[in-house]
This record gives sequence, structure tokens and C-alpha cells, in this order.
Amino acid sequence: MSEKEIPFGKIKDDKIFLNSWGDNPERQIGEVRDNEGSSITYFQEKYDELVKKIDDLEEEINTSQNKGSFLMKLKHLKTQLTSHDGLGDYEALEKRLSQQESLLEDIIEKNRERNSEIKKSLLEEIKAAADKINWKEATQEIHDIKARWIKTGNPKDEDHEDLEDEFWGVIQAFFEKKKDFYEDKKRLGELRKKDYEEIIERTKTLENLHGKAKFEKIAELKQAWREVGNIPKEEYTELLKVFNQKLKPKRPRVSSAPDVDISQITHQLSAFFEGTETYNFKKLDEIKGKLKAFRPQDADGKKTKSDAFNKVQLLMERDFIDKLANKRFKNFRELDKAKKRQIRMGILEELINRDQTDLDKYQENSANFSSSGAGGLGFIEKKLAQQETKIKTKKQLLELIKAEK
Repeated sequence: MSEKEIPFGKIKDDKIFLNSWGDNPERQIGEVRDNEGSSITYFQEKYDELVKKIDDLEEEINTSQNKGSFLMKLKHLKTQLTSHDGLGDYEALEKRLSQQESLLEDIIEKNRERNSEIKKSLLEEIKAAADKINWKEATQEIHDIKARWIKTGNPKDEDHEDLEDEFWGVIQAFFEKKKDFYEDKKRLGELRKKDYEEIIERTKTLENLHGKAKFEKIAELKQAWREVGNIPKEEYTELLKVFNQKLKPKRPRVSSAPDVDISQITHQLSAFFEGTETYNFKKLDEIKGKLKAFRPQDADGKKTKSDAFNKVQLLMERDFIDKLANKRFKNFRELDKAKKRQIRMGILEELINRDQTDLDKYQENSANFSSSGAGGLGFIEKKLAQQETKIKTKKQLLELIKAEK
């Protein structure tokens, strides 16, 4: 029986053995093929390949921000040592890997302690957010906190289950409570809508009432209307419109006033626009009064009246702009046409911006009046309509001035 010592092992009867190391006994790793030298080199190179893997892993760990993520890979390499078929100092490799394992476990433990503190803090944040009355604001905060929770690594093992259960429990309870709230709100809105419809139905009794009895009934219906409560604005607006129509007495249709010559009015307005006839606020106000008295029944007549009203508004606006220009520029009348045009445009743009700011404020405040009854919402709606008309007229006039030669 032949036996020969080689580095980290021996050859016995053409079989290659790795020496025992640590708690691992001597074991056969292969056989001599071709010749002893090449066989020994083969197993030494296999060992060197394993060393290269460990060198590369240590380099990755040293250069990485998230060192703890390599722990499982390191443990896997460490378990391979006892079954790896090579010739070399496996005990030294085990020592290296054990040192790295200890360092990584220490880093992970510290990270998990820090993560435990972070998650405890996030838990308190989400509890506070879930208690907020403003659902929209609370929901946004909860989504933000949830994203930060997910990005935070695992806490300490003993904290993990309790923190996860409590955190996701808060979220689940919040969204269940939110769902219940909106379902209750929807049901309440439907009940209130039926109450509004019932009050509208009660307006039919006004047809048989007169004088004081009718006045008192209207007051009773209005008071009942105010007491119903809030519903979505678009639904409320439509119901309010119907309610107000039911309260108003029907007026007989009035034919056109015989002394209003609409063709003469439109001709005069065209002359004002073309500059062949001068105008002032008094003349425009007189025309406006005549137009109010003109009540056509046909579609063409109604369109003619609407177009004429629009021209009056444009001319009144232009007259107002010129008055502002004369106040700001003492020599406005002496300026050339191009300079006047530039000044008018500048004033108009300034007024449009101001009116738009006011409109935004009215729109923002309108939500506060959705359930305040006919008076509150009617006033706001009137203001909104007036403001939108003012802006539209100024923008139309601005385009006309821009187009002037």
C-alpha cells in the first residue's frame, strides 16, 4: 500500500485525500488521473477558485452601502467549505468567513435596532394621521407614511411581528372607517335629496292659496328647505332652481313694445363701433333701456336683442377704459392711435387679471353655501355669473382693440 504526503493532503493508492481540519475529518476528494502532478494542480486550482470567490465577496462587502444584504451569500459559501473538493487551507478560509459573518451580523443587528426605532416613530405618525378629521389630508399622509415604512428595513426580530400587526391594523381600520363614513354620507345625501324633492312637491299647494295664506306657506316651505342640510352641489343647484321656479308666480308673456325700433338701435350701435358717430355713457344707457323694453317672441329677434346688448356692454366697457386712461395719462387725447391702443390694451389686461382673481375667490367660497338655502347660494351664483360676464366682455374688447389697424 503506497502513501505520499502532499500540501494539505496525501495520495494513497492513487486516491487523493484532503487532510482533516477543524471538526472535519480526512476525506477523499478525487483520484490520480494521467499523473500525480496534473491531478494535484487540478485540485489546487479548484481551491484557488474558491479563494477568488471569497476575495470578490469581501470586495463587494467593503464597497457596498448595504453590507447586510451579503450575509446569506457569505453563509452559503461557508457551508460549501466542508464539501468543497480542493487542496488548500480551508481552516483559514473558514476563519475569514467567520470574521466577516460576525461583522455583518453586528451591522445587521445595529441596523435592525435603528429600524425598530424608525418604525416605532412611523407607527406613532400613522396613528396621528388616522385620527385627523380631514379625510383627504389624512389619506395623503397615510400613503406617504406607508411608503416610508416599506422602504425601511426589518426591525429587531422580537419587534417585527408586533410592529407589523399594529401598523397595518391602523391602516386597515382607517380605510374601513373612511369607507363607512362615505357610505353613511351617501345614504344621508340620498335621504336629504328626497326631503328636497318632497318640499318641491309640496309647492303644488300654492296654486290654491292667495294673499296672506300663500305668503305664509311660502315662508314655511323656505324654512323647511333651509333645514334639510348639505348634498352635492350639482344636485342641490338643480333642485334649488326648480324650487325657486315653483315659488315664483307665472307672468303673462309680453309682446314687443311698439315704440322700440330694433333696426334703428342696431344701426346706431354699428355707427358707434365704426366711429362715424360719437357716443357717451348717457346715450348707451338710453339704448340699454330700450333694449330691455324690447321683448321679441321669435328666435331671430331674440338673437338681435342679445347681440345688441353685447355691443352696448362692449361700448360701455370701452368708454370706462378711456376714462381710466384719461385719469392716468393727462395727455391721452393728444397721443397717436398706436399709443392709445397700447394703453387701452394694458389697462384691459390689468382689469382682466383682477377680475379673474375675484372670480377665483367667489368660486372658492361658493362651496360654503351649498346648504345655506336659497338666499346664500343664489347670491353666490349671481356673483359668479356677473364676474364671468365681466371677464368675457373685457376679453372680447381686448381682441377687438388688438385687431384695430
